[in-house]
Amino acid sequence: MKSWTYTAVAFAQLFLLTMCVAQAQAGGAKNQGESLFKANCILCHGEDGTGNTPAGTALGAHNLTSPEFAKKTDAELIHTISNGKEKMPSFGKKLSDMEIQALVAYIREIENKH
Repeated sequence: MKSWTYTAVAFAQLFLLTMCVAQAQAGGAKNQGESLFKANCILCHGEDGTGNTPAGTALGAHNLTSPEFAKKTDAELIHTISNGKEKMPSFGKKLSDMEIQALVAYIREIENKH
């Protein structure tokens, strides 16, 4: 009976640890996506994602909060960020796949704020 109790307690601790790590990673991904956006995208797309910046206006940066943009799939956004499009440079060699995914997740948050 004692060994069963120790096993149950060990599994409960492992479960709680796993949940804490998952929550920390989720928060870290959000923070990472926001940091990446500020470092790489804000100049053209602006802090709010609308593209209403001098550089964004001059280059025709897309409004990341528009209904048309919201229809794009995550795969389309990953492709565009990785390979560039029109006047937007490619970031595939600068950012890892995980960083690009964090960036897409943050862009989706910007969309949902509007």
